[in-house]
Amino acid sequence: MKKISTLIVMVFFTLSAIAEDAKSYAQWDTFRFSIDNEHAEKFTENMRAHIKKYHVKAPLKTKIYNIVYGPNANQLIWVMGPVSFSELDARADDKKHDQDWAENINPYITAYHESEIWRVMDGLVINNLDAKADDPDKFTARYLTVAQNQEPAVIKYLMSQVKKTLDKIGKVKYWAVMENMFIQGNKSDRHLMGLSSFDAWAEMDEDWEFVKHFEEIYGKGSYKAFQSNYDKVFKNHWHEIYAVNKEMSGL
Repeated sequence: MKKISTLIVMVFFTLSAIAEDAKSYAQWDTFRFSIDNEHAEKFTENMRAHIKKYHVKAPLKTKIYNIVYGPNANQLIWVMGPVSFSELDARADDKKHDQDWAENINPYITAYHESEIWRVMDGLVINNLDAKADDPDKFTARYLTVAQNQEPAVIKYLMSQVKKTLDKIGKVKYWAVMENMFIQGNKSDRHLMGLSSFDAWAEMDEDWEFVKHFEEIYGKGSYKAFQSNYDKVFKNHWHEIYAVNKEMSGL
């Protein structure tokens, strides 16, 4: 197998994704931040007003999520989109928006963390949500760090095996593998993200018998080979749990 560094892997993902700009794609503009908890009530009021004024309509539609569990618990995430790069270019130079942020939002933010753009990888999405249903308000995010010397085709094949198995199980409402559109290197190691929705915490108690369904598709003992390949391709992975902050999001 031709050896390529993690850097080249991510360049491949980014360039191949940009080459598909002519097609439709889904991506979100996000950043994490921390707030001054002493003034959380005032910040919530201000953020709700800001979103209702400037971020209700696509493509700048925005929601705020609480990080409930994981390494960044108690921080918040701004999620705007889906928005294309061209739509980011088309944003008006809105001085009122910027002034509102500077006066009513920024003073209460104690730290800005990663600012990222996440795009759904082609073919790696399951969307069984009813068109009339409300958007999910809880998500599990599995972040994946790509190890060195990996082929993009191998990474995508492993994720397609997961997708095919989840399709067979038939319980997923929303699931997607997303790629970080900007190279992370060793700064945060947030190269890929598997995102899945859930409605109630009780779903965490359910056993979907993933291995059983996987081996019904790929053959007896195949999951062990999958796990071995997975451990070689990804040098690290971890979960975070997100829940929409309805007050801040103006819902």
